[in-house]
Amino acid sequence: MKLSVAALCLVFAATAQGSALAWGTPGHQEINAAATRALPASGPVFLQSPAAVATVESLGPEEDRLKGAGYSWDRDDDPAHYVDLGDDGTIAGTISIRRLPDDMETYERALAAAGTDPYRVGYLPYAIADGWEQLRKDFAYWRAFNYLQAHSPQPAYRLRFVKARELREMLIVHDIGIWGHFVGDGSQPLHVSVHYNGWGKYDNPKGYTQAPIHAPFEGAFVRDHVTPAGVAHDVTAPGQPPPSHLLGQSEILAAVGAYLAATESHVDRLYDIERTGGFREASPAAVTFATQRVADGARELRDLTLLAWQNSIDASVGYPEISVRSILSGGVVPEPGAFGGD
Repeated sequence: MKLSVAALCLVFAATAQGSALAWGTPGHQEINAAATRALPASGPVFLQSPAAVATVESLGPEEDRLKGAGYSWDRDDDPAHYVDLGDDGTIAGTISIRRLPDDMETYERALAAAGTDPYRVGYLPYAIADGWEQLRKDFAYWRAFNYLQAHSPQPAYRLRFVKARELREMLIVHDIGIWGHFVGDGSQPLHVSVHYNGWGKYDNPKGYTQAPIHAPFEGAFVRDHVTPAGVAHDVTAPGQPPPSHLLGQSEILAAVGAYLAATESHVDRLYDIERTGGFREASPAAVTFATQRVADGARELRDLTLLAWQNSIDASVGYPEISVRSILSGGVVPEPGAFGGD
Protein backbone atom coordinates (compact mmCIF):
# COMPACT_ATOMS: atom_id res chain seq x y z
CA MET A 1 0.00 0.00 0.00
CA LYS A 2 1.37 3.40 -0.98
CA LEU A 3 0.74 6.31 1.38
CA SER A 4 0.59 9.92 0.20
CA VAL A 5 2.66 12.63 1.85
CA ALA A 6 -0.46 13.86 3.64
CA ALA A 7 -1.29 10.38 4.88
CA LEU A 8 2.23 9.85 6.18
CA CYS A 9 2.00 13.15 8.03
CA LEU A 10 -1.25 12.11 9.66
CA VAL A 11 0.13 8.72 10.68
CA PHE A 12 3.10 10.33 12.37
CA ALA A 13 0.96 12.96 14.09
CA ALA A 14 -1.38 10.30 15.45
CA THR A 15 1.38 8.04 16.80
CA ALA A 16 3.97 10.48 18.17
CA GLN A 17 3.58 10.56 21.95
CA GLY A 18 5.84 10.94 24.98
CA SER A 19 6.97 13.14 27.82
CA ALA A 20 9.51 15.91 27.34
CA LEU A 21 11.40 18.77 28.94
CA ALA A 22 11.98 22.44 27.92
CA TRP A 23 8.58 24.10 27.33
CA GLY A 24 7.11 20.67 27.95
CA THR A 25 5.15 18.74 25.38
CA PRO A 26 2.13 21.11 25.30
CA GLY A 27 4.25 24.25 25.07
CA HIS A 28 6.41 23.04 22.19
CA GLN A 29 3.39 21.66 20.37
CA GLU A 30 1.52 24.95 20.77
CA ILE A 31 4.51 26.92 19.46
CA ASN A 32 4.91 24.73 16.37
CA ALA A 33 1.19 24.56 15.62
CA ALA A 34 0.48 28.27 16.14
CA ALA A 35 3.49 29.25 14.01
CA THR A 36 2.48 27.01 11.11
CA ARG A 37 -1.17 28.06 11.21
CA ALA A 38 -0.13 31.72 11.24
CA LEU A 39 1.86 31.50 8.00
CA PRO A 40 0.30 33.88 5.46
CA ALA A 41 -1.18 32.82 2.15
CA SER A 42 1.98 34.10 0.46
CA GLY A 43 3.95 31.30 2.14
CA PRO A 44 4.32 27.72 0.87
CA VAL A 45 0.84 26.30 0.34
CA PHE A 46 1.67 22.70 1.28
CA LEU A 47 2.56 23.80 4.84
CA GLN A 48 -0.98 25.05 5.37
CA SER A 49 -2.62 21.64 5.08
CA PRO A 50 -4.06 20.13 8.28
CA ALA A 51 -1.75 17.14 7.88
CA ALA A 52 1.37 19.29 7.67
CA VAL A 53 0.33 21.40 10.66
CA ALA A 54 -0.41 18.27 12.70
CA THR A 55 3.00 16.79 11.94
CA VAL A 56 4.93 19.99 12.65
CA GLU A 57 2.99 20.21 15.91
CA SER A 58 3.73 16.63 16.93
CA LEU A 59 7.46 17.06 16.25
CA GLY A 60 7.77 20.06 18.57
CA PRO A 61 8.88 18.03 21.61
CA GLU A 62 10.99 15.55 19.64
CA GLU A 63 14.39 16.98 20.62
CA ASP A 64 13.48 16.43 24.27
CA ARG A 65 12.06 12.97 23.65
CA LEU A 66 15.49 12.00 22.34
CA LYS A 67 17.30 13.01 25.53
CA GLY A 68 19.08 10.03 26.98
CA ALA A 69 19.85 8.57 23.55
CA GLY A 70 23.47 8.15 24.64
CA TYR A 71 26.36 9.95 26.28
CA SER A 72 27.86 11.33 23.08
CA TRP A 73 24.51 12.40 21.61
CA ASP A 74 23.42 14.11 24.82
CA ARG A 75 26.77 15.83 25.30
CA ASP A 76 26.64 17.24 21.78
CA ASP A 77 22.93 18.14 21.64
CA ASP A 78 21.97 19.35 25.12
CA PRO A 79 23.87 22.68 24.91
CA ALA A 80 21.94 23.49 21.71
CA HIS A 81 18.86 24.15 23.84
CA TYR A 82 20.18 27.13 25.80
CA VAL A 83 22.65 29.97 26.08
CA ASP A 84 23.75 31.43 29.42
CA LEU A 85 23.37 35.18 29.07
CA GLY A 86 24.56 37.42 31.86
CA ASP A 87 22.69 40.46 33.11
CA ASP A 88 24.96 42.60 30.92
CA GLY A 89 23.76 40.85 27.76
CA THR A 90 26.99 38.95 27.18
CA ILE A 91 27.94 35.30 27.06
CA ALA A 92 30.76 34.54 29.53
CA GLY A 93 31.31 38.27 29.92
CA THR A 94 32.93 38.44 26.51
CA ILE A 95 30.47 37.93 23.60
CA SER A 96 27.53 40.28 23.09
CA ILE A 97 24.35 38.46 22.14
CA ARG A 98 23.77 41.27 19.63
CA ARG A 99 27.19 40.81 17.98
CA LEU A 100 27.62 37.08 17.70
CA PRO A 101 30.61 35.58 15.85
CA ASP A 102 29.71 34.37 12.37
CA ASP A 103 30.36 30.68 13.03
CA MET A 104 30.74 28.13 15.79
CA GLU A 105 34.52 27.89 15.38
CA THR A 106 34.98 31.60 16.05
CA TYR A 107 32.42 31.43 18.87
CA GLU A 108 34.34 28.56 20.45
CA ARG A 109 37.66 30.40 20.20
CA ALA A 110 36.20 33.52 21.85
CA LEU A 111 34.79 31.44 24.68
CA ALA A 112 38.09 29.59 25.12
CA ALA A 113 39.78 32.94 25.67
CA ALA A 114 37.30 33.50 28.51
CA GLY A 115 38.02 30.10 30.01
CA THR A 116 34.90 28.28 28.90
CA ASP A 117 33.32 26.61 25.84
CA PRO A 118 29.98 26.13 24.03
CA TYR A 119 29.27 22.92 25.93
CA ARG A 120 29.21 24.83 29.23
CA VAL A 121 27.44 28.05 28.25
CA GLY A 122 25.31 26.72 25.36
CA TYR A 123 25.05 27.48 21.67
CA LEU A 124 21.33 28.03 21.10
CA PRO A 125 21.89 30.98 18.69
CA TYR A 126 23.76 28.70 16.29
CA ALA A 127 21.19 25.89 16.55
CA ILE A 128 18.56 28.41 15.42
CA ALA A 129 20.68 30.06 12.72
CA ASP A 130 21.90 26.75 11.27
CA GLY A 131 18.34 25.39 11.18
CA TRP A 132 17.20 28.52 9.35
CA GLU A 133 19.87 28.12 6.67
CA GLN A 134 18.90 24.47 6.20
CA LEU A 135 15.23 25.42 5.83
CA ARG A 136 16.08 28.09 3.27
CA LYS A 137 17.92 25.44 1.24
CA ASP A 138 14.95 23.09 1.61
CA PHE A 139 12.65 25.76 0.20
CA ALA A 140 15.06 26.54 -2.63
CA TYR A 141 14.98 22.91 -3.77
CA TRP A 142 11.20 22.84 -3.47
CA ARG A 143 10.89 25.90 -5.70
CA ALA A 144 13.15 24.30 -8.31
CA PHE A 145 11.42 20.91 -8.27
CA ASN A 146 7.95 22.47 -8.29
CA TYR A 147 8.82 24.44 -11.43
CA LEU A 148 10.59 21.58 -13.20
CA GLN A 149 7.78 19.08 -12.63
CA ALA A 150 5.73 21.21 -15.01
CA HIS A 151 8.39 22.63 -17.33
CA SER A 152 11.00 19.93 -17.85
CA PRO A 153 10.92 18.96 -21.57
CA GLN A 154 10.90 15.20 -20.96
CA PRO A 155 7.91 13.40 -19.38
CA ALA A 156 10.20 10.99 -17.50
CA TYR A 157 12.05 13.92 -15.97
CA ARG A 158 8.80 15.62 -15.00
CA LEU A 159 7.73 12.49 -13.13
CA ARG A 160 11.05 12.36 -11.29
CA PHE A 161 10.69 16.00 -10.29
CA VAL A 162 7.18 15.31 -8.97
CA LYS A 163 8.66 12.66 -6.71
CA ALA A 164 11.54 14.93 -5.71
CA ARG A 165 9.09 17.69 -4.79
CA GLU A 166 6.97 15.32 -2.70
CA LEU A 167 10.04 14.07 -0.84
CA ARG A 168 11.20 17.64 -0.25
CA GLU A 169 7.81 18.51 1.23
CA MET A 170 8.17 15.65 3.70
CA LEU A 171 11.67 16.83 4.61
CA ILE A 172 10.52 20.42 5.07
CA VAL A 173 7.70 19.40 7.41
CA HIS A 174 10.17 17.33 9.42
CA ASP A 175 12.87 20.01 9.45
CA ILE A 176 10.50 22.75 10.62
CA GLY A 177 9.13 20.47 13.32
CA ILE A 178 12.58 19.68 14.71
CA TRP A 179 14.04 23.17 14.27
CA GLY A 180 10.94 24.69 15.83
CA HIS A 181 11.97 23.13 19.12
CA PHE A 182 15.11 25.27 19.31
CA VAL A 183 13.31 28.43 18.20
CA GLY A 184 10.75 27.69 20.91
CA ASP A 185 13.46 27.21 23.54
CA GLY A 186 14.61 30.71 22.67
CA SER A 187 11.38 32.24 24.01
CA GLN A 188 11.74 30.64 27.46
CA PRO A 189 13.57 33.24 29.61
CA LEU A 190 15.28 30.58 31.72
CA HIS A 191 16.86 29.10 28.57
CA VAL A 192 18.72 32.34 27.84
CA SER A 193 19.99 33.33 31.28
CA VAL A 194 22.63 32.47 33.85
CA HIS A 195 19.70 32.49 36.30
CA TYR A 196 18.32 29.36 34.67
CA ASN A 197 17.10 27.47 37.74
CA GLY A 198 17.10 29.78 40.74
CA TRP A 199 18.98 33.08 40.86
CA GLY A 200 22.33 31.49 41.66
CA LYS A 201 25.52 33.04 43.05
CA TYR A 202 24.95 36.54 41.71
CA ASP A 203 24.01 39.88 43.21
CA ASN A 204 20.43 39.47 44.36
CA PRO A 205 19.14 42.76 45.82
CA LYS A 206 15.50 41.78 45.29
CA GLY A 207 15.87 38.47 47.09
CA TYR A 208 14.83 36.26 44.20
CA THR A 209 14.41 32.56 44.91
CA GLN A 210 17.29 30.12 44.86
CA ALA A 211 14.85 27.22 44.50
CA PRO A 212 14.75 25.19 41.26
CA ILE A 213 11.95 26.92 39.37
CA HIS A 214 12.82 25.93 35.80
CA ALA A 215 10.82 22.72 35.39
CA PRO A 216 7.74 23.83 37.38
CA PHE A 217 7.37 26.99 35.28
CA GLU A 218 7.88 25.59 31.80
CA GLY A 219 6.28 22.23 32.45
CA ALA A 220 3.29 21.98 34.80
CA PHE A 221 2.38 25.68 34.79
CA VAL A 222 2.33 25.97 31.00
CA ARG A 223 0.52 22.65 30.66
CA ASP A 224 -2.20 23.68 33.12
CA HIS A 225 -2.69 27.35 32.25
CA VAL A 226 -1.52 28.19 28.70
CA THR A 227 -4.09 27.42 26.02
CA PRO A 228 -3.71 27.13 22.23
CA ALA A 229 -6.38 29.81 21.83
CA GLY A 230 -4.47 32.19 24.08
CA VAL A 231 -1.23 31.61 22.20
CA ALA A 232 -2.87 32.03 18.79
CA HIS A 233 -4.46 35.30 19.95
CA ASP A 234 -1.02 36.73 20.78
CA VAL A 235 0.64 35.74 17.50
CA THR A 236 0.25 38.94 15.52
CA ALA A 237 0.49 39.22 11.75
CA PRO A 238 3.96 39.41 10.18
CA GLY A 239 5.06 42.93 9.40
CA GLN A 240 8.52 42.70 7.83
CA PRO A 241 8.92 43.14 4.06
CA PRO A 242 10.74 40.34 2.21
CA PRO A 243 14.52 40.78 1.93
CA SER A 244 15.92 41.99 -1.36
CA HIS A 245 19.12 39.92 -1.24
CA LEU A 246 20.46 36.59 -0.04
CA LEU A 247 20.92 36.94 3.71
CA GLY A 248 24.36 36.17 5.11
CA GLN A 249 25.18 34.35 8.34
CA SER A 250 25.93 37.59 10.20
CA GLU A 251 22.51 38.98 9.26
CA ILE A 252 20.52 35.97 10.42
CA LEU A 253 22.59 35.76 13.61
CA ALA A 254 21.83 39.42 14.28
CA ALA A 255 18.11 38.66 14.01
CA VAL A 256 18.45 35.61 16.25
CA GLY A 257 20.51 37.57 18.77
CA ALA A 258 17.89 40.31 18.95
CA TYR A 259 15.20 37.67 19.57
CA LEU A 260 17.18 36.05 22.39
CA ALA A 261 18.04 39.42 23.92
CA ALA A 262 14.33 40.30 23.99
CA THR A 263 13.59 37.00 25.74
CA GLU A 264 16.32 37.62 28.33
CA SER A 265 14.74 40.97 29.16
CA HIS A 266 11.84 39.07 30.77
CA VAL A 267 13.97 37.18 33.31
CA ASP A 268 13.46 39.73 36.10
CA ARG A 269 9.71 39.76 35.50
CA LEU A 270 9.58 35.96 35.76
CA TYR A 271 11.36 36.04 39.12
CA ASP A 272 9.15 38.89 40.31
CA ILE A 273 6.04 36.85 39.55
CA GLU A 274 7.51 33.83 41.34
CA ARG A 275 8.43 35.91 44.40
CA THR A 276 4.87 37.19 44.81
CA GLY A 277 3.35 33.72 44.42
CA GLY A 278 1.95 34.32 40.95
CA PHE A 279 2.88 30.94 39.53
CA ARG A 280 1.76 29.12 42.66
CA GLU A 281 -1.62 30.86 42.60
CA ALA A 282 -1.92 31.02 38.79
CA SER A 283 -2.54 34.75 38.93
CA PRO A 284 -3.79 36.51 35.79
CA ALA A 285 -0.39 38.20 35.49
CA ALA A 286 1.39 34.83 35.63
CA VAL A 287 -0.89 33.22 33.04
CA THR A 288 -0.55 36.22 30.73
CA PHE A 289 3.23 36.19 31.12
CA ALA A 290 3.55 32.50 30.27
CA THR A 291 1.10 32.77 27.36
CA GLN A 292 3.00 35.70 25.88
CA ARG A 293 6.33 33.89 26.14
CA VAL A 294 4.97 30.84 24.32
CA ALA A 295 3.39 33.15 21.74
CA ASP A 296 6.77 34.89 21.30
CA GLY A 297 8.24 31.53 20.29
CA ALA A 298 5.41 30.86 17.84
CA ARG A 299 5.69 34.32 16.32
CA GLU A 300 9.46 34.01 15.89
CA LEU A 301 9.13 30.56 14.32
CA ARG A 302 6.46 31.86 11.93
CA ASP A 303 8.54 34.91 11.01
CA LEU A 304 11.79 32.98 10.51
CA THR A 305 10.01 30.34 8.45
CA LEU A 306 8.48 33.03 6.24
CA LEU A 307 11.86 34.75 5.95
CA ALA A 308 13.49 31.48 4.85
CA TRP A 309 10.76 31.02 2.23
CA GLN A 310 11.11 34.56 0.90
CA ASN A 311 14.91 34.38 0.89
CA SER A 312 15.03 30.98 -0.81
CA ILE A 313 14.26 32.46 -4.22
CA ASP A 314 17.72 34.07 -4.14
CA ALA A 315 19.47 30.83 -3.14
CA SER A 316 21.12 28.24 -5.36
CA VAL A 317 20.65 24.48 -5.69
CA GLY A 318 22.41 21.49 -7.21
CA TYR A 319 26.08 20.90 -7.91
CA PRO A 320 27.57 22.86 -9.53
CA GLU A 321 25.16 25.37 -8.05
CA ILE A 322 22.35 26.83 -10.16
CA SER A 323 20.45 29.90 -9.03
CA VAL A 324 16.79 29.33 -8.30
CA ARG A 325 15.87 32.49 -10.17
CA SER A 326 17.54 31.22 -13.35
CA ILE A 327 15.48 28.01 -13.13
CA LEU A 328 12.19 29.81 -12.46
CA SER A 329 12.81 32.19 -15.36
CA GLY A 330 13.36 29.29 -17.75
CA GLY A 331 16.91 30.41 -18.43
CA VAL A 332 18.27 27.07 -17.18
CA VAL A 333 16.33 23.79 -17.38
CA PRO A 334 18.45 21.25 -15.50
CA GLU A 335 18.06 17.49 -15.72
CA PRO A 336 17.51 15.42 -12.55
CA GLY A 337 21.21 14.54 -12.52
CA ALA A 338 22.05 18.15 -11.72
CA PHE A 339 20.69 17.53 -8.21
CA GLY A 340 22.76 14.44 -7.45
CA GLY A 341 22.01 10.78 -7.60
CA ASP A 342 23.05 10.14 -11.23
